Amino acid sequence: MTLPQRPWFETEDCEAYISGAGFDPQTVEFIRHMAEHGYAVVDLGDEARALCDRASADMARYFRKPGISRVQDAWYRSRAIRRLAAWPRMRELLRAAYGRDPFPFQTLNFLTGSQQPLHADTVHFNSVPERFMCGVWIALEDVDEGAGPLVYHPGSHKLPVMTMRDTGVNSPAPTPEDYERSFVPRFAERIATSGLPARHALIKKGWAFVWAANLAHGGSAITKPGSTRKSLVVHCYFEDCLYYTPMTSDETVGRYSLRVPANVRTGLWTWPKLDGRPARMRLKHVFGGVIRDVLRLPFAN
Repeated sequence: MTLPQRPWFETEDCEAYISGAGFDPQTVEFIRHMAEHGYAVVDLGDEARALCDRASADMARYFRKPGISRVQDAWYRSRAIRRLAAWPRMRELLRAAYGRDPFPFQTLNFLTGSQQPLHADTVHFNSVPERFMCGVWIALEDVDEGAGPLVYHPGSHKLPVMTMRDTGVNSPAPTPEDYERSFVPRFAERIATSGLPARHALIKKGWAFVWAANLAHGGSAITKPGSTRKSLVVHCYFEDCLYYTPMTSDETVGRYSLRVPANVRTGLWTWPKLDGRPARMRLKHVFGGVIRDVLRLPFAN
């Protein structure tokens, strides 16, 4: 079977695809909501809600340390987080919407709202073919309005992808300072002038908020001091793609900072491919993947 060159829900053939696929009503609703709005919400069920409590307990020791607000890749040490990240029903829904098999490659745990500036993940993660990446935000507790919930702009996934070069950064090795100085304000300006409304993801424990790679989102302000917003973010790639870091790439000349992402479901890594053929990788990128998967250590910051 030929794999699609763009996620099905982002193509003009989406409805024809749905009509011929024989999906159940929930899956059809998921695909159509992704197509129209760039996001969808999914109830993962009672078994997942029980895992949310175990995941929160597993994270407690990290967040007891002063200044720790985020833990990356805790799936290496928490069975509950790994199970939630690789939830079978989520895999089914994403495979239906994208037309390629997904795999989770990174997890992030938060105790409180991130208050992260508005952005699209396409500046941090992308693929060839493009847009075969998505985020899955799982509430580990009910989300309160004052706790800094996820903010997003429905329909913004239909806007052109904004790159670092689009914001005036022409360096072959952009820095975090370049991102903060150039990308963040220009992206915020684009969304402000788009007229697209802002919404807050006020979801219950055990529900997932799924977003397309180019959906504008961030963390809203925390207005209730001392409130928590325990959550698990799962970033996913899809089969048979090149995986790269856009911030340090230049797509206009075909220069990609390729990645060898982990596969949370299997515990192994995933070699980037294009049309079934393995990509040639720089040694430093391979070495980084080897060290990551040998140490298997969460990163708290």
